[in-house]
Parts: sequence; C-alpha cells; structure tokens
Amino acid sequence: MEPELSGTWYVLEGEPGEHLVVEALGRRLSGVWTTRAGAERFLAFHPELGMRVSPLESRALKEAFLRALGMLKVEAVLVDYQPGVHQARLAQVEELLQEVRRA
Repeated sequence: MEPELSGTWYVLEGEPGEHLVVEALGRRLSGVWTTRAGAERFLAFHPELGMRVSPLESRALKEAFLRALGMLKVEAVLVDYQPGVHQARLAQVEELLQEVRRA
C-alpha cells in the first residue's frame, strides 16, 4: 500500500452505512483523506451534506469501508481531494481492497 494510505484514513459518513458517493464523468467515486484536517476542509465547503468525518484506523475498518463502496458500485476514491483543485489522485476500490487484505 502506498505510504500515505498505510496510516489512518478519514472518510465522510452520514447515517449508518451512508458514505459520500459522487458521479463524475460517468464514474461513481468516493473520497478518502489522509488527515482529519483535509477531510474537515472538504466538509466545510459542503455543509449541506450533513456528514461527519470518521477515522478508519484498522485494516478491518478499511476493508469494511471498501466493501461497502463496492456494494454501492463505487469504482474509485479520490485521495485528499479538495474543492477547486482540478486534479486529484485516483485509487481503484478493488486495488485498495486487495492491498488492505494483504497488509
């Protein structure tokens, strides 16, 4: 797993089982941040989402999150995305899931 994704992940959650999913260019995407501050900054741009930042510290929590995204037909996650930035790193959900399982 890439070094910045080997630590705690921060994700946006709403009600139990509700995760941030966006559609862009015909693809279903979600987000993962490597710092709480980064996730909070993103959320500050979109308070209407009514979501909160949750840490995923263990392999089991990361795997459960990725499996949930798979059930939601999410193809990839944007890593450390911030509004107004025209480029973000994309990580495929299936590849991340394989990496987490190997860790």
